[in-house]
Amino acid sequence: MAKAKAKAKPKAKPAAKAKSKAKPVARARAKPVAKTKTKAKTKTKTKAKPVARANAKPKKPASNARLRTKPTAKAGTKVTSMHSGGGQIVQILDADQPIDALRRYLATFDGDASEQQGQVALGSAQLMLFAIEREHRGGPEVKQLVDLVLSRWGAFPEPDGFHAQGFLRNAFAAIGDDTERLSELIRLVPVEASPELRYNIAAAYAFVGDKPALMPALERALDAGATPDQILRDTDFAAFVRDPDVEALLARAGVPEIPVDVDRYLRPVRAALDSALSTLRRLGEKPLLEAPATLDRVLSVERMARIQLPNDYRALLTISDGIKLLDHEFFGTHDYASETDLAKRARAYLATSANAGRTGIGACVPLASCGEPNDWLLYDPKGEVRGGAPGYVLMLNADELALRDLMHALERFELIAEDVLGTN
Repeated sequence: MAKAKAKAKPKAKPAAKAKSKAKPVARARAKPVAKTKTKAKTKTKTKAKPVARANAKPKKPASNARLRTKPTAKAGTKVTSMHSGGGQIVQILDADQPIDALRRYLATFDGDASEQQGQVALGSAQLMLFAIEREHRGGPEVKQLVDLVLSRWGAFPEPDGFHAQGFLRNAFAAIGDDTERLSELIRLVPVEASPELRYNIAAAYAFVGDKPALMPALERALDAGATPDQILRDTDFAAFVRDPDVEALLARAGVPEIPVDVDRYLRPVRAALDSALSTLRRLGEKPLLEAPATLDRVLSVERMARIQLPNDYRALLTISDGIKLLDHEFFGTHDYASETDLAKRARAYLATSANAGRTGIGACVPLASCGEPNDWLLYDPKGEVRGGAPGYVLMLNADELALRDLMHALERFELIAEDVLGTN
């Protein structure tokens, strides 16, 4: 088992004493579970020891789905913030043989574990699995660790709680082509499983090639918020992406088609845009507008990018194919067709939000960056994020604001620009 190390910020001591240096903690980089912000920075240094495997099967490629490979602590948050047993997790992870250290810790249980003991054991195992999943998926260390935790599963006080589900999620991602242990893990999945756990179960079945088990698991994952594009990008599903039954299931889970009807939106979109431009120019600003795109270009890019844009945004692109209004950057067709900086930032935001458990955000289409890293104008094709019918949603950090249409978004921007610039 690799020895996981990272740096933890030392605690302040009285002036007369020298500052102590805490040993590092393995970095937890998974879905955020709390909105508490921290400036603590962690680093992960894992050196996985080679694992000799006689007659080993050729290794399957690692999955591209970030959803399945991250522990549950918020990125950039020290493990000690996960629970009060963080110091014990550090000791286990920092041992020369972390699995043996966890075994010794489990041996201290006198009957059922306390809540803190359960958190320490499951949290430690979860982070160990994350450290070895990529290079040694399905290897001896994974089997040893899973067997160790499952041998004491009945002693944990919350086998369907947050920490238990975090362990199961990483176990499914790490177990590899091991149908026996996969069946053991399946029996422990709670009825109210998290979306991430649902996804990992489907990916595990796809990895071992078990189609009868995959189909219902995949349907549950899609119902929980996984998207067809996410499935198609994940190499664990590679053997099934051309399967007619899987294709039909993904097609049913896709977003509703938006028939092309651009002409009736041209006049109101142009009026709203002209009004916003006039206000900015009056206040001394110089907005940037790109040359218009043809409707054929817009529809071609939609097909290539596997997205659908609402008709009023299609109309906007035929007026200006990319716009910058102050710190607001509106997508052009080139942002959907290539790896622009705006496209990369949007993808990172959506991935982070999806990992944070925002239902339906994986299916959203980015339309504009609104200045701050977590402020975006999106089109919500299923209405799951905005809590209603499909439409526009403005994401302002942790808040969602449903908007009527693109004209509403431009009018809102104009009012804010007038308020901010007009008082300076």
